[in-house]
Amino acid sequence: MAPYIFAKRKGIDITNLIRTARFLSEACDLVFDTTSKGKQFLIVGAKNKAADSMAWAAIKARCHYVNKKWLGGMLTNWP
Repeated sequence: MAPYIFAKRKGIDITNLIRTARFLSEACDLVFDTTSKGKQFLIVGAKNKAADSMAWAAIKARCHYVNKKWLGGMLTNWP
């Protein structure tokens, strides 16, 4: 995270928004290019506060998702 931290004030990290926006744009381009080739994504977000929003976004994007806490190895040990 250090390259994205602009400054620290009173123990709070101030994010470099210009750098963050640039890399967020690149990430969006990567997702768009990948999905346009027919590939799929698994969206994972197990935080209770974000579960509903994450599920809504995944359904809208027609992606698979997990928005509950899962057991260790559920992804890596899948047959």
